[in-house]
Amino acid sequence: MTNSMIPYSFVPGTKAKATEVNANFVALANIISEYQETEAADIASVIETLAEKAEKSELVKDFIITETDEDLNDYLTPGNFAFLSTYTPLNIPAGTSGILSVIGAEGFIKQIWYGTGVIYTRHYTTDWSEWICITGTVSLGKSGYIRLPNKLIIQYGYNHSKNVTYPLAFTKYAAPVFMKNGQNSDYERPDTGISSQSLTGFTAASSGYGSYINYVAIGY
Repeated sequence: MTNSMIPYSFVPGTKAKATEVNANFVALANIISEYQETEAADIASVIETLAEKAEKSELVKDFIITETDEDLNDYLTPGNFAFLSTYTPLNIPAGTSGILSVIGAEGFIKQIWYGTGVIYTRHYTTDWSEWICITGTVSLGKSGYIRLPNKLIIQYGYNHSKNVTYPLAFTKYAAPVFMKNGQNSDYERPDTGISSQSLTGFTAASSGYGSYINYVAIGY
């Protein structure tokens, strides 16, 4: 895999080795752990500072915004700013309402956006960085996914058809891992594999008969 975030990719129609799949999950766990530790340290630092300075009104000011067309890019002064859906600001990372927390000083400003069930963060030096979701999003069911803060997506599914559509389309790269072609009333062939794939799903093929498939797909 060219970006080396995950050590192995998988070729359509070729059975994945268990050691390679395990190595990918170990690498993924390390990436998640490193990222969470960094963001957790930032948030812990903010909480500690607020606890120490809670009685100093000059540190953080609280505002309820009642103006339309406010731009979050303009918020460089430390404070907490509440936005109702009636006054949804520009450059909001997600949703229509939430609370913006601005911390830092001239030369390095950090914004934290608290939406409904999600938290985003970004920083400003000479320009704003992209918003990064530090809570991730999850959709669970027979088929589902988890989208991690670093934009990596892990999906899984159970399908009766050979044509599989992912619960969430990938944007740049997808690496499906074919897990099993369920045995029909007669037999199961060992040569079942993936004949084609895209960012939205894949097609399984076999010279034998199958009743269902399970899969895992990793990408971003």
